[in-house]
Order: sequence, then structure tokens, then C-alpha cells
Amino acid sequence: MAERKLGVDIADLRLAVKDAIRTAAALEFSAVELPTTGELAPEHLSGSGRRHLGQFVRGFGLDLSALVADIPGTRLTDSRTVDERVQRTCRIIELARDLHAPVVTASAGALTHPETGEPSALAMEALRRIGEAADAQGVVYALRPSQDSGERLQRVLDALRCPCLQIGIDPAAMVMAGADPLAAIERVADHIRLFHLRDGLAGLAERPGRETRIGEGEIDLVGLMTVLDAAQYRGPYILRRTDSASPVQDLRDGLEFIKRESPGW
Repeated sequence: MAERKLGVDIADLRLAVKDAIRTAAALEFSAVELPTTGELAPEHLSGSGRRHLGQFVRGFGLDLSALVADIPGTRLTDSRTVDERVQRTCRIIELARDLHAPVVTASAGALTHPETGEPSALAMEALRRIGEAADAQGVVYALRPSQDSGERLQRVLDALRCPCLQIGIDPAAMVMAGADPLAAIERVADHIRLFHLRDGLAGLAERPGRETRIGEGEIDLVGLMTVLDAAQYRGPYILRRTDSASPVQDLRDGLEFIKRESPGW
């Protein structure tokens, strides 16, 4: 089994950028995932700022594994916002090139028709444009699905046929949306380039699904990691805690849980 790389999304630490990077190193993570909002948005980082940021991250011995390109208010399947989504995503891909971050990841929502399972023509065209930009910059764009099954994701990938368009898995997002992360992993394992270690509970009639602390939800994260190991997954595992009153403590506890419960660290 290859050595696993365990990282954290610094946005979840809820600290100033440099303090979050220092804290990630102090907690003994080996990699970081960076948001692309606020002072880390492409328009706010000059050429020298990008060089300094990359040097600062790596100066702590951290791998810069991914950038997050979640763009609220836009969807790949919405004709009113899809062009904005593509344009902003392409700028983030250029930022990833400059930072030598190999992956840009974004939540995808539903990419297929709820009844027929056919890929959305609008989303496919947008993803082709993003894929061309990713290919030109030598970056992978990893979609994080929530509502589509593994079979439907395979249809999307088959339709696109672009090696720079791959999959990121957030099992909590999938479980909260009623999808099965294990089935998705088994179907598209060869296309997974990023994995978010996030726990959660599925929704019920009387309450929506919700995120939980690592180890307190219904997701077998250790089991999913074992499946990925068997599939020769070589990407990072990014610990996430997006909804917490004490994020640093929760992420520290989550790190300890994963190292304790899962062999191979």
C-alpha cells in the first residue's frame, strides 16, 4: 500500500490564512487544500503574491494538494450563471498552475436528468470548456458529486472523454443527498483524484441530513479508504469539518481518529 497523504482544508480552521497554514503544520498534517475566496481569490493574488504563498506553504513541509473552486450562486446546469462559473473556474485553474497545485476541485450538484439519467447538455458543454483550460494548464479538475450515482457519473465521464476532468469524493455530501459513496467509489475508482474525509448523517422525513464530527456519523470512512487503497488511489485525503463551533479541536480529534482506526499511517 502506498503512503497516504493526510491533509486539511485551511478554510475549516477559521483562522487567518498564514495562521491556518501554521496550525495545519503544527497539527502534523502533511498537505493542505486552499480556498480561492477572500485574499486567496485569483484577482487578489499578484504574481509575486502567488510565489510567496506557494513558498510559505511548502516552507512548513506541507504539500499544496488542491484548490477549491466552489462558486456560490452558480451552477453548471443553470443557463443564467454557467458562463460566470466557467470563467471564474478558468481563472482558478490558472492560479493552480502558478501555485503548482495539481488539482482544482468543486462541488457539482446534479449533472444528470433525475428521471432519464442522461447528462445535462449545458453542463457537458461547460465542462468541456473547463477541461480544455485544465488541459492547457496541466491541472486536473475534480468534480465532487452529491446527487448522481456511480453509474450516472460514469456516463458523464464517458461523454466527456477528457483526462483532465476527474472525480473528487465527499462522502458526507453524498450521504446527506441520499447517494451511496461506496457504490460511486466502486464504479469510478480509476477517476478519483481527491477524497474529503467528512462524516455525516443521512436525512430523515423529520430532519435534513447533517455533517458530524469524524467518527460520529454513519459513514464508514475507514472502510472507504480501504476500498480506495485496493483501487490504487494515490491522491490526498483531506480532512473536512465545515460546521463546528470548535473547528481546530474537531480537526485535531478527527486526525487522531483516522490515525487510530485506519492502518497504514
